[in-house]
Amino acid sequence: MSKVDLRVDWCSYDAAKYAVEHWHYSHSMPAGRNVYLGVWENEKFVGVVVFGMGSGNSTNGNRYGLNASHEMAELTRVSLTKHQMQVSRIVSIAIRMLKKQSPGIRLLTSMADPRAGHVGGIYQAMNWVYTGETKPDVLYFSRGEWVHHRTATSCLLYTSPSPRD
Repeated sequence: MSKVDLRVDWCSYDAAKYAVEHWHYSHSMPAGRNVYLGVWENEKFVGVVVFGMGSGNSTNGNRYGLNASHEMAELTRVSLTKHQMQVSRIVSIAIRMLKKQSPGIRLLTSMADPRAGHVGGIYQAMNWVYTGETKPDVLYFSRGEWVHHRTATSCLLYTSPSPRD
């Protein structure tokens, strides 16, 4: 394997959106306040790591005695195209950058989606603590695929005519 020149740095929403829509299995950006760290190998953009407030299931501060809006964050997307560097290395760098930018964060959470065949391999490789499964979400069958209720609702909102039409 050849030497890889890896760079992880802040990136724009547009770059993150491109990576997520093209290279993440969900093809959708998480809602809410997020930070985006782009990933470049040998000067080529190969993806993004996204941190945010999360879905609420994993970022309930009461469970940990923390203020969820100031002391917790969620790793919401790791979206990479073909790359050479280990994902755990990329995510580790991104976490260090997040901690420097937001020193009040005391807990970082994430989820793996077993419906998509994910078993948390990244998190296992990084020695994260497994805290169990969250309660199942309501899913809807929309346009030939199962989608989360928030996705189905936003699709309905975007495709419904406005009251003024």
